[in-house]
Amino acid sequence: MARKIDEDKIARIKDAIMHTIVENGIEATTIAMIAKKANVSGGYLYRTYAGKQDLINELYHDKVNSLYKELEFLLTINTNSIKPLLEEFIRNRVTYFLNEPNASKFFYQLLHNENFFASEIIKEKSAELMNSIKKIGVKSGEISKDTTVYQLHYHILVYAVDYINFTRKNIFGEQEVTIDDVEKLTDNILKILK
Repeated sequence: MARKIDEDKIARIKDAIMHTIVENGIEATTIAMIAKKANVSGGYLYRTYAGKQDLINELYHDKVNSLYKELEFLLTINTNSIKPLLEEFIRNRVTYFLNEPNASKFFYQLLHNENFFASEIIKEKSAELMNSIKKIGVKSGEISKDTTVYQLHYHILVYAVDYINFTRKNIFGEQEVTIDDVEKLTDNILKILK
């Protein structure tokens, strides 16, 4: 039974850090704020994680790994064209935002935090996936052979997240993000990569 309580606490902590960071920003969020929101002691948090950055890193790696697994799966069913892969991946980002707005906003903040660095494992995995996508895209004529792995990484993994969050709240006011944005985003990205 103690194991179940610990798993529940960890889930509450992960949920609490996402909400706290979305509400206050990464820099302003403290361990005390996370502990209070998760209804655990600060000491428990420090026994489980080395600090706030350790917890953030774990959540980021979990999210990135799930995105990479999704891309790997999409690569297995889209071996001749990247358009269906890209369209499905973007649809999943929009759906994720609509169903889990806090988690989506949290990931957006992590992507734009200058203090956060991806591990070498994540960098290598990303390069491997982007090269696989590039190979299909170049062969199908959808991607220029001059497109870099960096450009693919940004336009596939970051662009949709940026677009969603900019659309949601921008200088022109709040706008609704809908599933209708998927086709437009897919076409925009393909034009850029060609």
